[in-house]
Amino acid sequence: MDLEQGMLYLVHESKMLSGLSVTYGRADCAETRRLGFAQDIAEEASFFTSFPMLLEADSIYDLASLTKCFTGILAMLLIRDRLLDPDAPPSHYEPRFTHLQNVPIMDILTFRTGLATPGRIDEAPSPEEGLRRLFETAQAPLPEIRLYSDMHAMIIARVLAAASGKPYLTLLQERILNPLGMRETTTVPERCRCVDYRFEHRLINGQWQVSGGQIGVVHDPKAAMLQPTCLDCCGHAGLFSTQADMQRFAQGLLGGELLTMDELRYMGTNRTGMAYPDGTHRQYLGCLCFSKHPNQRLSEMPVWMGPHTIGLSGFTGNHLAVDPDTGTFILYLGNRIHHRLTRILPLTDDSFKAAGLDDDGTGCLQGPDGLPLPSSVRFVYFKDQCLGDPIGERMRALGWLRQ
Repeated sequence: MDLEQGMLYLVHESKMLSGLSVTYGRADCAETRRLGFAQDIAEEASFFTSFPMLLEADSIYDLASLTKCFTGILAMLLIRDRLLDPDAPPSHYEPRFTHLQNVPIMDILTFRTGLATPGRIDEAPSPEEGLRRLFETAQAPLPEIRLYSDMHAMIIARVLAAASGKPYLTLLQERILNPLGMRETTTVPERCRCVDYRFEHRLINGQWQVSGGQIGVVHDPKAAMLQPTCLDCCGHAGLFSTQADMQRFAQGLLGGELLTMDELRYMGTNRTGMAYPDGTHRQYLGCLCFSKHPNQRLSEMPVWMGPHTIGLSGFTGNHLAVDPDTGTFILYLGNRIHHRLTRILPLTDDSFKAAGLDDDGTGCLQGPDGLPLPSSVRFVYFKDQCLGDPIGERMRALGWLRQ
């Protein structure tokens, strides 16, 4: 499968995505390909008249968890400048973290401690209560398998603001966005250019959950709860950006404009992953990012990328991987949310069949509104075959992939 075939499969054939922008390259060169639905496809006309997809060169995407990469890099910069002591607890800088007085910041930055709040932030009755729950985060037992969590980045973002004496967004603009010329990365995007992430569908215990949302408003429920109140970024999600800005970000990292290559490798080094005797693995994580996993099915980056690769996926359909060892990056900006089935719980061997989907989780079923509803439940498991592997072949052919 070549890249064009992979993109066609994801967007037109399986309909897992309603649009996709793919960029890959090195610090000094890159290629971009985009694919959205054609409005004149006969069999899709009625569906896409009701649910149009905006995908242009200057489209603005909800980065979702790709925001964590910015938070991790800001932490590295403040540690380098001795404004942040990685061995100190969060309460040293932000006294409201009263239950985190004996937890080193580095353990939070690298997911080496579990965290728990006294109630879900996104289910709080008010933003003020949501913020109170965040500051009452306490240490919890480390999970056996899944360590990745939004809470770590949310806490680090607050600590960064307190340590620097500046709001997170100000710090982000001064240290990353302005130096790289990322003028369209923000928490308040121009709505007329935003990709549409409305009408997400989930099938939970046999019941439909449909999220309306608003165009240009962050999809993540915790960020949606807190950001309007604090007028800042929560650190785990909340940033919007364009393909051009995110390319500048990836190439700036590979070009050493923010961190040294050693610092970049430090970020991507596994701090948590390990194999258990039964063959299962604990997640491989670095500084607010995924690290290369020995089980490719569980890895957040293609097999041809190196062991220090920084990888992050966004729930909305995005993906970023930056590899200082091969000197390459990949960037997927997609939309797996817009009028899609994104999640089925509980997920058992019979869940897909019971929902009327194929065995691999793809397919189209009738949603609660009577319209055809494509499934993106297992999109993450198609990224290597459809995108990562053919990109590797393309970059080898161009001589861009350093062995």
